[in-house]
Amino acid sequence: MAGKKGMAWYTIEFREKLLTEHEQGVPFSMLSKQYNINERVIKRWSKWKRENGIPKQVTGRVRKGRPRAKPETLEEEVKRLRMENEVLKKFHELLMEEETKRK
Repeated sequence: MAGKKGMAWYTIEFREKLLTEHEQGVPFSMLSKQYNINERVIKRWSKWKRENGIPKQVTGRVRKGRPRAKPETLEEEVKRLRMENEVLKKFHELLMEEETKRK
């Protein structure tokens, strides 16, 4: 269950199990002690489920930092692929020239 930098990651099934126990009347403090998980973490899962209808996904965290590059348009992709194709053709020609020189 351990992830990067000592952080624990729990499966959705495990989270659902704890939240179901809480819904059946088990207090957060008891769940925290029983499963050795910080009480605030379990409360966060509960809040997420209450607001979204499902337990928080394992990868449900918000990524920080610079956003990923926007996907290229079809025209940009075609242009890029044509340029790559030209480079590969030139490389192939050079390889063929080298082979003919060796023979």
